[in-house]
Amino acid sequence: MSRMFSFVDSTWNPAGGACPHKCVYCWGRRLQRRFRLEKYQGEFRLVKKELKRRFKPGELVFVQDMSDLWAWEVPDSIIQAVLDHIRRFPKTKFLLLTKNPERYIRFISNIPVNCVLGATVETNGWTEERRDFYAQISEAPHPEDRIKALLRIKELETLHQTMISVEPILEFDFNTFLSDLVVVRPDFIVIGYDNYNCRLPEPPLEKTKQLIAALEEMGFQVYCKTLRKAWQEAKTD
Repeated sequence: MSRMFSFVDSTWNPAGGACPHKCVYCWGRRLQRRFRLEKYQGEFRLVKKELKRRFKPGELVFVQDMSDLWAWEVPDSIIQAVLDHIRRFPKTKFLLLTKNPERYIRFISNIPVNCVLGATVETNGWTEERRDFYAQISEAPHPEDRIKALLRIKELETLHQTMISVEPILEFDFNTFLSDLVVVRPDFIVIGYDNYNCRLPEPPLEKTKQLIAALEEMGFQVYCKTLRKAWQEAKTD
């Protein structure tokens, strides 16, 4: 996952194991390679000592920022154990974030309402060529498929808050992406550029600003993270 949400109060990683998505921009993978963190190597597993963690009322806790708790490879039992622990702290808000929101659907009746259902969607407007290119960036489900899953969740009329993280933002089709975000209608949206000089296919800064302005004009709450010129633009300055 990409590091985000400077306004979270804390992070909590109750699961160990290597994230299967292998996103080239992932700060967690970068950290793991640098420090050889054993916790995030091997198969997914529950770190039982993390279930002793206590949380304060009013906190916003980012759950599993070092990998994706909702990847298909994570056993159901691990997810259920995490949700059971969250249920003990109804006055704390927990941010869930995944590149596989389809898996929320199976657990939707068991996810406490103090959880925010978040999904990373970095781009849209897929041609077959761009799908093939994205496969070189990440092995996660395609962003287009994540939008479809979020629409299915919306149809369930859940009481959970929802959010979309457009971070790191990738080149996108303006009208299609704006339309998708409007139809999904998350409670809030986070937008930001890559922080790790990964040379991703980035949109021009002006295009991103136009997207933000359009969303805000429609009443969406947009949180801006790193906003800068695309590296391609900076290279030509």
